[in-house]
Amino acid sequence: MSHAFRPLPPLGLGLASVVLGAIGLMLFVVPILAAPISGCGVLAGICGIVAAAAGVRNDLRLAVAGVALCALALAVDLAVQYAPGGYLGRPAEPQIFFPGSRGPHVPPPAPFRGELVPATGWRNV
Repeated sequence: MSHAFRPLPPLGLGLASVVLGAIGLMLFVVPILAAPISGCGVLAGICGIVAAAAGVRNDLRLAVAGVALCALALAVDLAVQYAPGGYLGRPAEPQIFFPGSRGPHVPPPAPFRGELVPATGWRNV
């Protein structure tokens, strides 16, 4: 039985990086999901570049494009995540005190309009 040499299939790290970058760009409105996805895409693209430099049959162009796309997605995600805190500031808190008073306003009790019951007990009807 002869064992024929079969080359390994090409690594799809560059394509995976491009796909993760595209997903990261689509999810820019949810930066808590998009930032880790884009970060994983950057790592996959860097691994694809290293594998292409090591001589593994891989497409270097896809890996570089994936790193660029993931870097763009990561920049957009971080900009969306930190923009509201920097530009809008804190919302105003509602006032519970009236200006010029020392405490919250408590309205006076309503006048009693019912029937008084004697303290000795209930009436028999």
